[in-house]
Amino acid sequence: KASADYYRVNIFGSHSALLHVLSFEGATKRNRPQLDPGCLIYCRIVKGFSGGRMDPEVSCKVGGGGSGNNGGGKSSYNEADEDDGGAARKDWMTNEGTYGPLAGGTSFRISLGLARELLLPNNAVLAALDKSGIPFEIAIGVNGMVWVNSPEAEITIMILNALKNSEVMTEEQVRGMVKVMVKNVKKELED
Repeated sequence: KASADYYRVNIFGSHSALLHVLSFEGATKRNRPQLDPGCLIYCRIVKGFSGGRMDPEVSCKVGGGGSGNNGGGKSSYNEADEDDGGAARKDWMTNEGTYGPLAGGTSFRISLGLARELLLPNNAVLAALDKSGIPFEIAIGVNGMVWVNSPEAEITIMILNALKNSEVMTEEQVRGMVKVMVKNVKKELED
């Protein structure tokens, strides 16, 4: 924690970022999340400062929504209000929000190029995993952090391997790989 009003967040960049304690949907001074050191947070950069003199600011609110203070810095990210793809605003306490602390699951790093590729709307590996019917949740950050949550460790490992292998495969190879991996995991879970 950087101060009473801000958390310091490692975004795996040249600077850490600041997250205001009220930068969560529905947070108030009396009712706000208490984040533990080392917890994983899915957030977005709402204010970047040129020249590196100040830390960027991140938020767990959908569409805009920094802490509202005018630090005099140049806003260089997420200037449009509709930049979250129509994500619904959900209170942080319901655990249904788009952004916020990620509980459970496994996190790992991937290359920045693969992270950007996975965020494309028609990504082959995510489409194939979705089509397979295997239950999982995933959060992908442009900083290369990926969080996967699934009911079984074998499924999580399979998804991790599928994501990493997809970086060097064609779309057809990816679909075939996912199909084989899903078949093997389902067979292993049945035994």
